[in-house]
Amino acid sequence: MAMYGATMDFFFYGTLLDSDVRRAVLGRAAERLALEPARLSGYRRIGGRRSGVPALVAHSQGAVEGLLARGIEKSELLRLDRYEGRGYRRIPVPVVTEAGARVAALVYLARKQRTARGADWSLKAWQRRHKRRWQRAIVRWLAATRG
Repeated sequence: MAMYGATMDFFFYGTLLDSDVRRAVLGRAAERLALEPARLSGYRRIGGRRSGVPALVAHSQGAVEGLLARGIEKSELLRLDRYEGRGYRRIPVPVVTEAGARVAALVYLARKQRTARGADWSLKAWQRRHKRRWQRAIVRWLAATRG
C-alpha cells in the first residue's frame, strides 16, 4: 500500500497501540486495518509526566516497537489529526516489520521537542494508570468533533 495514495500507512507507538483507543478514534475502520508489529530506529519513546502521553525523541541508539497500521483512508487521517492535536505533526519515517520488510510510514512527532532524559513510556503502565481517564476524554473529544 502506498503511503500517499488512496490509503496511507502509519506507525503507532503510543495510545493508539491500545485496541479500545483505536476503535474510539477510528470507529469501524479500526477493524479493517492491517496491523503488524514494526520497529522505528533512531528514536526513544518517553512518557509525559502528568498526562502519561508518549512522545518520540531522536536518539541515535534508540528503537521503538509499535504497530504498522496499513490502509488509513483520508477520512480516518482527519480523525487521527484531530486526535493527535496541534501539538503533533505528521512526518514520513522508515519502519521495519517483524518479517524484515522496510516500509515508509507516517508517524506523529511532537512539535515541541522533548529531551531524551524522560522515562521510557510503557503501554501496560499507561493502561493501568491513565486509560480509564483517557477513555472518558475520548468520549468528550468525539462529542465535540462530530460533524
